[in-house]
Amino acid sequence: MKEKTIFLLILFFGIYFLHAQEKSESTKGDTLVVGYNINAPFIYIKNGKLDGVNYRMWKNITANDPTHYILENHPLDSLLLGLSNGTIDIGLSPLTITSSRSKKFDFSIPYYVSNSTGVVKEISGLKKIERFLSSISILRLLKVLGFLFLLLAIFGFLVWIFERKKNNEFGKGFKGFWNGIWWSAVTMTTVGYGDKIPKTVGGRIIGLIWMFVAIILISSITAGITSSLTVEKLGLNNDDFSSFKKIKIGTVKNSATENRLIDYYNIKSYHTFDELLQGLKYDEVQAISHDEPLILFALKNNEEYQDFEILNISFNQSLYAMGFSKNLDAKKKDEISKKILEYTESNDWKILLTKNNLIANQHLILEIN
Repeated sequence: MKEKTIFLLILFFGIYFLHAQEKSESTKGDTLVVGYNINAPFIYIKNGKLDGVNYRMWKNITANDPTHYILENHPLDSLLLGLSNGTIDIGLSPLTITSSRSKKFDFSIPYYVSNSTGVVKEISGLKKIERFLSSISILRLLKVLGFLFLLLAIFGFLVWIFERKKNNEFGKGFKGFWNGIWWSAVTMTTVGYGDKIPKTVGGRIIGLIWMFVAIILISSITAGITSSLTVEKLGLNNDDFSSFKKIKIGTVKNSATENRLIDYYNIKSYHTFDELLQGLKYDEVQAISHDEPLILFALKNNEEYQDFEILNISFNQSLYAMGFSKNLDAKKKDEISKKILEYTESNDWKILLTKNNLIANQHLILEIN
């Protein structure tokens, strides 16, 4: 009797757990796995909860959808792998549409246009001066000073030739010649002491010519020094990204930016965007490159990155979309894409972009739609 009771109990619990497992698998089959990675302003955590442009869009388009889903946080490389092998049904984070990715998984209709840019750390004023001075060789400096003194001497001599007999302010002999150089220097620097003034017609013509020559000369020297102190960074041209081939650049692993740079630049890839920013902060790389909206948001909202400077470059224009596993039902993909299109045409979408400083690209979105 006791053995029969134990047997019945084992059989009962066996049937119970088997039924529970079948129910769990059935429920799991009806539940979508929605993967995301943190990349503000599209997806971020605020007050312990998910928020951001893409998250709010997702909540809107699934508001009346009875389909169950679970949200899973993944690094970008893990998210892409999950979409490729089918363990993740939908990639909620903004994914750039590329030909290589489209072979592994599908995309929704694009909803935003982005591009890549570069960032470097700002150099302090003192450091800039030190770098400028160290970049000038003694020989080059002597050549510049020699050329400058030669011009002063030439125009000082010419004005002295005309003034030496009729203008006592210049005088005769070597002293008069030196007074001519003094006048030339004062005129060039626009100090204008007024202690020596050409009075002859020839002297004033020489003075007029020297004024225009001096303006051009001083402007050129000033522009050169200003450019060296403010425009040049790490010996690079901030208007031409090709000059960055001489340094190590950081980017995010498996991002569209990495795919663009990997064959031509010396890059160091990071698993997350936060790690990328920290890499530049602690000088692991000399510059970083990634999607401009993410960079702008991070620099504006984090004081620790206030010494970062966005370069005046823009490349690798890309379309953002959600990613779909190829195993996901085609009707579901089409349904989500239609809802995305409807939402991007609404005022809620425009307001959401404005709040996150993304409105600048709205006209591009409208052109695509």
